[in-house]
Amino acid sequence: MKHYFYLHWLSAKTALGKLLRQPLASLLSLLMLSIALALPISLYLTVTSLQDWIGRLTATPQVTLFMEMSAEEADLAAVNGSLKGHPKVASYQYVSRAKALAELENRHGLAGVAEGLDGNPLPDAFVVTPATLEPGDLERLQKELSGLPMVEEAQYDAHWAKRLYGLMELGKHLTAALAVAFAVALVLVTHNTIRMQILARRDEIEVATLIGATESFIRRPFLYHAFWQGLLAALIAWGLSALYVANANPAIVELARLYNERVELRGLAPLELAALIAGAILLAALGARLAASHHLRRLAPR
Repeated sequence: MKHYFYLHWLSAKTALGKLLRQPLASLLSLLMLSIALALPISLYLTVTSLQDWIGRLTATPQVTLFMEMSAEEADLAAVNGSLKGHPKVASYQYVSRAKALAELENRHGLAGVAEGLDGNPLPDAFVVTPATLEPGDLERLQKELSGLPMVEEAQYDAHWAKRLYGLMELGKHLTAALAVAFAVALVLVTHNTIRMQILARRDEIEVATLIGATESFIRRPFLYHAFWQGLLAALIAWGLSALYVANANPAIVELARLYNERVELRGLAPLELAALIAGAILLAALGARLAASHHLRRLAPR
């Protein structure tokens, strides 16, 4: 068992040494892989950071329930009871007729406007903040709330909600598409790198095969080369994403300030970084194994 681990340690050390002995070629290859990893990571950090912020925006679509002018206290209590504890309602606020008129007068400088009117023309209202931005859920909630006692109308900005939800979904789909595309690219680049190494060491591999070396023994250095390549590419990609966050944050902060909010792009959490490193190593190892298995079979003596 000790000899087995020694062989693995020796293969890992040899593979790292070969990378370091060709610094320029290794650096160019690592940069290509790390940029391919950094692009979906940066988009992922942008989408998740803005998603947290959007959830706090005061512009979150709200369903406003306008009561009938003849609504009585019992009707208001019935609507209040239906909204309380509703699974699709995050929060709600009751706005009385008197409060709505006072806010209208203060906001537009119309003090005393009610004196020229035949009573208060504004209805009682409930302003409901939904628990979800999904347009289908909003429409169903609107229809449900419009059927409550003495509710004359339930309205919300459906187009705004759909645009907001659509943008967030687009960001998620782009992140997933880029992740898949660049994962395939990482496998292909590693596959080509290992293929070139196998062809360059063709004579050495043929001699080793003739003297009884197993395929796993011959393949091991190439897999460790892919291991180091995936690990270093993931760490460089982490650094590139951190550089992106540092440079993009001033613009994001300025944008959020327009909404009287404070938001910053976040970096990778420790678990996300661990997943990135593990994913990069596994993809690189997959490419290396595919290349090694294919070409070693072609070099095997017939």
